[in-house]
Amino acid sequence: MITRRALGLCALASPAFAQSFPDRPIRMVIGYPAGGGVDTVGRPVMQRLSERLGVPVVVENRAGANGNIAMEYMARIEPDGHTLFLGDAGNLGITHALYPNLAFDTQRDFVGVAQLTAGPSVIVISAAVPARTHAEFVALNRARPRELNYGSAGIGSGPHLFYESWRRAAGVELTHVPYRGTGPALAGLLAGDVQLMVGNYGVFRGAHDAGRVRVLAISSEARHPNLPDIPTVRETGVDWALMGFNGVIAPARIPPARRQLLEDALRAVMAEPAMVAQMLSLGSIAAFTPGAALDAHMREQRAFWTRLVREANIQAE
Repeated sequence: MITRRALGLCALASPAFAQSFPDRPIRMVIGYPAGGGVDTVGRPVMQRLSERLGVPVVVENRAGANGNIAMEYMARIEPDGHTLFLGDAGNLGITHALYPNLAFDTQRDFVGVAQLTAGPSVIVISAAVPARTHAEFVALNRARPRELNYGSAGIGSGPHLFYESWRRAAGVELTHVPYRGTGPALAGLLAGDVQLMVGNYGVFRGAHDAGRVRVLAISSEARHPNLPDIPTVRETGVDWALMGFNGVIAPARIPPARRQLLEDALRAVMAEPAMVAQMLSLGSIAAFTPGAALDAHMREQRAFWTRLVREANIQAE
């Protein structure tokens, strides 16, 4: 028999129990090396999330196989909400288009916590390339097909697939040089080993400010407010526009209340004026959507990229 005293103690304990999560540091796993687009956008968000939750949020880079190593790890961990995954279109939309026999399935094994950003890509070339505009580069490449090199974060990575989509629209052909992450590819661009990259502006901002790379165009429908001098690809005469995104996911069996707490915290972080401004400075746009909307977007992205991979006959290594 439950006494009134026992009921009273339960009532007093309930709020404390509800607030016991998180009770230790949260790990935010990223499937790419430090310095890449996801890492660059994610770290300032994780810092503010840490301050809001009152526990450290530690970024853990587990690079390899376009993020698949990290996602397979995530599919096996304890789904208690203390380990999350921050990914991009490559992880959350493209991966199954390239790897049909993975040990995990994004739709079966994970649930969305929140989309954080929508991110246009920029077309970037080495400052040593004799082209000042996107139109000039396209003309140069058409005259010298496959003489110039394109660097990506790896075969089947988000930047590679964005490049392939742009390449088909622009009618150009470069020699693909895959690296193990965006950071190493940028080093190749600055060293002159490759002449073009496609990716989030935040990756190239330092080199752009220093005059070491030239940003030719941006993939969004409209110009970016922090990059008003950079035309859209469509403005240059090529009918192409495509947006990437970053989102946080969790193992599918995470307790719903914990998923909701994390979603609410990220909603508040992404609404902060300082965060909105910081994302703009990195070339992204703060574009929070709740976990259920991220789940739907991931399904749509998977279908879109599966079609492109089949049409382009891209084979993962």
